[in-house]
Amino acid sequence: MIGEDGVRSEVDRIRRVSDMLCSGHSGLHTRYLYQAFLLDICILALSTWMVALAFVEPALSLKLTPLDLDTRLWLGFLSIATFFATIVQFKTDWKGKADAHKRSLQIYAEVKREAGYLLASRDLDKDSVRRVLARYDLAAAVGIPVPEGDFLPQKRRHKMKVALSRHLDSHPGASLWLTQLKFWWRDNVKSGADNER
Repeated sequence: MIGEDGVRSEVDRIRRVSDMLCSGHSGLHTRYLYQAFLLDICILALSTWMVALAFVEPALSLKLTPLDLDTRLWLGFLSIATFFATIVQFKTDWKGKADAHKRSLQIYAEVKREAGYLLASRDLDKDSVRRVLARYDLAAAVGIPVPEGDFLPQKRRHKMKVALSRHLDSHPGASLWLTQLKFWWRDNVKSGADNER
């Protein structure tokens, strides 16, 4: 049977992994939401341009058509581009992916919060530990996973966030950009030079 130290270390591991997954799902939620927004703007701009060409005076439609193209030909290009962007929107479902990552973020945030409360208490209540473990398993079962190709970049992003946060605790006036550059130099250039010695 696992002792209290083993249970505490497992709950701490679940809290740390949940924290990292919160960062990963947050980053992916933001990325997919941004991509969906840009695609929506493109479709809206193309559609507006088509409507403008269809309902304005012929003299004005010539000004809305670039490169001295025939207005009907340009209208056809805009229609194809709008149709293509709509198909991309349908196939990629970036809004749906953003929502799925938001839901996973919320579930892992609850697990992280409960695990933190549990670790802060003196005694590890068995029912509370079971509840946290069950919620963690549920989060993994019903939540969308972080794609394999995104896992390491999201982990790096999380570790950088934690390192920057710790650095700012003792250096509140530090520039985030310069601190990130310092960390990059330390981890890529300086560590490589140290290994060559």
